[in-house]
Amino acid sequence: MPKIQLELSDVISFHNYDPPEQFRAEVKWLQSYGRPILCTEYMARPRGSTFAAILPIAKEDKVAAINWGFVAGKSQTYLPWDSWQHPFVDRRPPVWFHDIFKTDGQPYKPDETAFIRRITLN
Repeated sequence: MPKIQLELSDVISFHNYDPPEQFRAEVKWLQSYGRPILCTEYMARPRGSTFAAILPIAKEDKVAAINWGFVAGKSQTYLPWDSWQHPFVDRRPPVWFHDIFKTDGQPYKPDETAFIRRITLN
């Protein structure tokens, strides 16, 4: 079924929360189908899937990339996957999973927002 889906798709979309080496390997494999590629989710800081690690690869290989989560809010996408088993009820996790901005509009990590500005300008 996945082979048929890939062969019949005009645009290939995928999720990848892996470190950069595995992200690049999946992109190289998907490029063999000769279709535009869109990574619809990739951000997972604790797993090594960060803006600095993934966006240069996506840019080099012409892969569109969407970050899931923007401001730490109702969706709670700053929480790690295991927060269901280990709730963060009295604090934020030491490393956010997805989001970029705090609720007051300040960057979670100013160096990340500076990096995003730089890489998207060139």
